[in-house]
Amino acid sequence: MKLFEPIEIGGIAVKNRIVMAPMTSHYAWKGLVTERMVHFYAERARGGVGLVTVEDGIVDYPLGNNTDNPLAADDDRCIPGLTRLSQAIKAGGAKAMFQLSHAGRRAGHLSPPSMRLQRTGGRLPVAPSPLAHPTPGHVVPRPLTMDEIEEIVEAFGQAARRTVEAGFDMIGLHCAHMYLLGQFLSPWANKRNDAYGGNLEGRLKIVIDIIERIRQTVGPGYPIVCRMNGQEPADGNSFADLRTIAKTLEAHGVSALHVSVGFGSILWDKDFIPAEATMGMPEGCIVHLAENIKQAVSIPVITVNKIRHVDFAERVLQENRADMIALGRALLADSQWVVKARENRWDDIRPCVSCCQGCVGNIEKGRPIRCLVNPRLGREKQLRVRPVKPEKVKRVLVVGGGPAGLEASIIAARRGHRVVLWEKNADLGGRLKIAAMPPGKTELDAFKAFLRRQAIGQGVEIVLNRSADVAAVLEEEPDAVVVATGAKPHIPEFAASANGFVKTVETLLCEEAPKGKSVVIIGGGLVGLETALYLLKMENTVTVVEMGATLGQDMPMITRMPLLLQLGTKGARLLTEARAKAIVPNGVRADIKGKEDRLIPADVAILCAGDVADRALTAKLGDHGIPVHAIGDCCQPGDMPAAVYQGFMVGLTL
Repeated sequence: MKLFEPIEIGGIAVKNRIVMAPMTSHYAWKGLVTERMVHFYAERARGGVGLVTVEDGIVDYPLGNNTDNPLAADDDRCIPGLTRLSQAIKAGGAKAMFQLSHAGRRAGHLSPPSMRLQRTGGRLPVAPSPLAHPTPGHVVPRPLTMDEIEEIVEAFGQAARRTVEAGFDMIGLHCAHMYLLGQFLSPWANKRNDAYGGNLEGRLKIVIDIIERIRQTVGPGYPIVCRMNGQEPADGNSFADLRTIAKTLEAHGVSALHVSVGFGSILWDKDFIPAEATMGMPEGCIVHLAENIKQAVSIPVITVNKIRHVDFAERVLQENRADMIALGRALLADSQWVVKARENRWDDIRPCVSCCQGCVGNIEKGRPIRCLVNPRLGREKQLRVRPVKPEKVKRVLVVGGGPAGLEASIIAARRGHRVVLWEKNADLGGRLKIAAMPPGKTELDAFKAFLRRQAIGQGVEIVLNRSADVAAVLEEEPDAVVVATGAKPHIPEFAASANGFVKTVETLLCEEAPKGKSVVIIGGGLVGLETALYLLKMENTVTVVEMGATLGQDMPMITRMPLLLQLGTKGARLLTEARAKAIVPNGVRADIKGKEDRLIPADVAILCAGDVADRALTAKLGDHGIPVHAIGDCCQPGDMPAAVYQGFMVGLTL
């Protein structure tokens, strides 16, 4: 396969065509490399990647910080940690690249609840022009003077020196995502009329100056890889302009181009493509942008963004649309993606479902990244699956075949325990089945299928249509019981007797959807909003009633804003600070902002008001002397990443 053919970047041989894309991890500590970060990157290197790109190193820390907890490259204090990191990557068999960056105006984010400029240490951010980043909460930056631009050019040069001294094979230069260099490159953000603006040549000047300064600082032969946008918003660079930028970078000795897209903002634009394509977007949704750049240059071009399947990645290379494939979230989901691909174990690849919950969502909250499907992410050293000693083998009964129960079964069986799984329904999946039903959510089916395959492959005895009570469990004589019986929909008191008129979302999605009806959805979280979109596509009139001040509060911004855009475009009526309080024959009565009692006409109401843990079996088994472990929705409803993690941990500790 072409995926596994070697390639050269600036004279450096890379063993295959697979790149680990740079992704902020929040595993740093005050800008410095941590052991957690070293193990995170080493795991991906050992997984067979040809080139590992380390996340953004900020050349002007903290003024240029792109997140709340980035990695720094601004001082020689960084070199020892970066050296350990590069050595760990290379010991794993990969080449190592460190991407240098400055956030520019994107650093100027007012952090709730303090509403202070915490990322920049309280200083105003800097940018080419005094234009705020177009996301709520960003302030107007201070335009850079000519002297300050020279200081930034020198900062990149010194950061490159540190990169070389730390032993990295290549230097990455972040010119995409509307960070500072991307801001200078784009007329969308750069309104200067001096030598660093005015036309494309002027907008390119700071990048060319930095490349030349790096050459002066580290020598002429060191490979530089530039990350650039392949598409920009209206009033930004055209496709022709971007090809010109690519050719200019090649002419100035850049060794490869990594073509991405995104602006750190969810634009109210139906054609917007985020840097992390979400669930429902097509695989390889920006490969055509890399193809546009490849037509203009002869150096290697790397494509990225939601490339999941081995055959798709191979086809991109065979069709000569790009020279290398960058995997980001796919490697968070499964660090062994490359090994499994090379060994033709494609079905064993733990699939990224593009939910953005644990990765992008946690970065938005200032937390270290997690992954819904991979409980080991960021804990690679501590969480190792080791076999039990023969005398410690147990007969384990798992009750419930949702994501938590399946994960517990897989890990316990992999360690050598004899595992039986009971599922009361005719098929496995639990809440995964419901979650996959709304439009654009079918990627969750891939995770459900993966868990099922793994359970069967590990020898788990699966019994369907089997309910559990205390007598049945005791008759099984297990050494340990894992209870993963899930949760039940929360039914508010006012809706308890409204038979027929009120449906739970589970009931709705499992039967024929209403068409041409007036529907009120009670609850404006993730489930409620996705249900609203589902019903709008069935030509219903939809009103969402949310008691809080914010819709989709439990969603990452990157998925929430496009969903709200779709709902608005399709005519959904969205009410916040609205508390449903009564069901009447012709609709739902709601208290609006504590001031108005309003009747919302409806033919049917859908409850999306959360769940209540089903603890009945756990409580009853507690008196019988059998070790019982409750996991998933039956102890913490509505948190699928936590459910999978709890399943893994129980399987690991039994």
